[in-house]
Amino acid sequence: PRMGRYDEDGKPVEIRGHSASLVVLGTFVLWVGWYGFNPGSALAISNPGYANIASRTAVTTTLSAASGGMVTLVYLYFRHHIYDLIAVCNGILGGLVGITAGCSVVEPWAAIIIGGIAAMIIQGVDFVLNKLQIDDPLQAVHIHGFCGMWGVFVVGIMATEKYVNQVYGTDSRGNYYGLFYGGGGKLPACPLFWIFSISGWALCLLCPF
Repeated sequence: PRMGRYDEDGKPVEIRGHSASLVVLGTFVLWVGWYGFNPGSALAISNPGYANIASRTAVTTTLSAASGGMVTLVYLYFRHHIYDLIAVCNGILGGLVGITAGCSVVEPWAAIIIGGIAAMIIQGVDFVLNKLQIDDPLQAVHIHGFCGMWGVFVVGIMATEKYVNQVYGTDSRGNYYGLFYGGGGKLPACPLFWIFSISGWALCLLCPF
């Protein structure tokens, strides 16, 4: 950990960043860029089908990011009675990461839930890592690691049959859609397999160092 990050009792000591303005600017640059990343993955909008996919993806991306920021704002206000701008920015990024995997196959209302839960995952992981005195100045593990896992997993439970067929042309008889919609266990099993595979691969490469 950084020098001074934890006191003699192991309690975390807040180390403020140098420019909140640049943090906010960077967050909005990333947010705007996400529209090229998520809706842009449709690769075309001339066809009405592609246009529907891209526009829906833009909506779910926006809702999840906004939800992540708002949930963080409200949670920290009721817990610490402060408005933490930097934490809100990280909540927004958590919502963006959380929605990326399923941005084209979930309903807009589901995007709100996904972003909100991603924001709470950041807070939960932050609590655990501080207890273990593991210092992550940018909360990169919180956002890109655990919110990414949540985003991959939630596809298996909230992907709708209609949107999966529209985006991927999957035969619905294969039940490759969300568990909440009666899709069975095939789709949820896929993200779980990849979560454990990627986590194992990363740990095997990192642990020796």
